[in-house]
Amino acid sequence: MTNFEHEIFMLTNLERRRHNLASLIWNDTLVYIARAHSLDLATSNIFSHIGSDGSTPQQRLHRVSNAIKFLGENIAGGRNKPEATIADWMASSGHRANILNSDAVYLGVGAAYAGASRYKFYATQVFGR
Repeated sequence: MTNFEHEIFMLTNLERRRHNLASLIWNDTLVYIARAHSLDLATSNIFSHIGSDGSTPQQRLHRVSNAIKFLGENIAGGRNKPEATIADWMASSGHRANILNSDAVYLGVGAAYAGASRYKFYATQVFGR
């Protein structure tokens, strides 16, 4: 786990505790998926929940595991500070809903950097149960 990923994870759980929700559990399967998607965004120079291969978040999860139910995905680009990333997500109703989803149990966070890409810094959160 990188420091950036760890900080996103910790800040996400801080937001959840502020709203009387249980902390999420770090999940290596979801981390693998989140890192792969962030890397895909960075190296393909795209910004979408749809991967460069046309895959949806649900498809990416089901390629790796059928044991976890997909609940949501947040992506961010252009922020090199975890606090700014979380602030942006919490200011967006859809992203905020994923962070504060009371059904979520697991979280995977992945980050990637590509200096030649549009946003340079990319982060992905994948929520599951």
